[in-house]
Amino acid sequence: MAPMAGVSNRPFRLLAIKAGAALTYSEMISSEGVVRHHAKTLAMMKFKSDEQPIGIQIYGANPEVMRQVAQIAVRNNNPDLIDINFGCPAKKVVNRNSGAAALKDLVLTDEIVRATVEGAGKTPVTVKIRIGWDDTKPVYEEVGRIVEQAGAKAVTLHARSRGKGFSGKADWTAIKKLKRAVNIPVIGNGDVKTPADAKQMLEETGCDGVMIGRAALGNPFIFKQVSHYLATGELLPEPAVQDKIKIACRHARLIAEEYGEQRGIIKMRGYLGWYVKGFPGASKLRPKLFQVNTISDVIRTFSDYLNEELTTRRSPYPANTERLTTWFQNSCP
Repeated sequence: MAPMAGVSNRPFRLLAIKAGAALTYSEMISSEGVVRHHAKTLAMMKFKSDEQPIGIQIYGANPEVMRQVAQIAVRNNNPDLIDINFGCPAKKVVNRNSGAAALKDLVLTDEIVRATVEGAGKTPVTVKIRIGWDDTKPVYEEVGRIVEQAGAKAVTLHARSRGKGFSGKADWTAIKKLKRAVNIPVIGNGDVKTPADAKQMLEETGCDGVMIGRAALGNPFIFKQVSHYLATGELLPEPAVQDKIKIACRHARLIAEEYGEQRGIIKMRGYLGWYVKGFPGASKLRPKLFQVNTISDVIRTFSDYLNEELTTRRSPYPANTERLTTWFQNSCP
């Protein structure tokens, strides 16, 4: 599961790992926020054993600070690995010479990795990169060799340049070239939307693992689908509407437990919009979900949806609102 700012918090990670993700990551964490003892930043580094294996992803432009943060992460949290973000294209990150900006200064890149490895001690350090700052100067092979020599144990390549952001098509040939350029494991990232995509990436590039980000939004099922397809060659059926609703309700409860119901459900609104993608009548349902304030609101909104939309399509679910509510209470613990 890819680390995603504002997304990959504990509830999201827990659903992903239970759905079959081989590894999860924290949200991207500011090294400066950690050394300044920013409470929210420190809270982002926390996790529980039921989310493991997990990596804490950090970013920053100061090697000494990154070394200190690696020490803090290992001492206080003991993650399975520490990942350095050299790929984030966000302006607020690259303007501080962090994230993908490191691809413009490979001397600094080397210094950051060496310092982080030193601070992490026996905990493995990995690195996530992009093809380059822009399409005119791809540096991923050189960066791969640099981070390997600096002590990184694996490298993930999002096969787009910083300039492309998340647009255009990912260049999987770059993943193949990086795999040939280094001796450490390479994880491919970019445009894996289906189990078939994951298999194709592995076969075409020879990479050692596949990282999935946006395709998992509102769809934690994808991890089980990919694992099953790779193991058996069989495609699992797409989850039914009721299965997605069950997971959405479970997600809402988890996020309310993590942040408190008032704050949590407001954060949950965006996730709910992802869960109902492709639902019949989603264009009418989504605005209603963006207004929920409590778990009861979530259940009632989905209950009304099933009553109004699916019962007109010979749905197997009870048309009576009272029975629908009972179904939700039994199905969405």
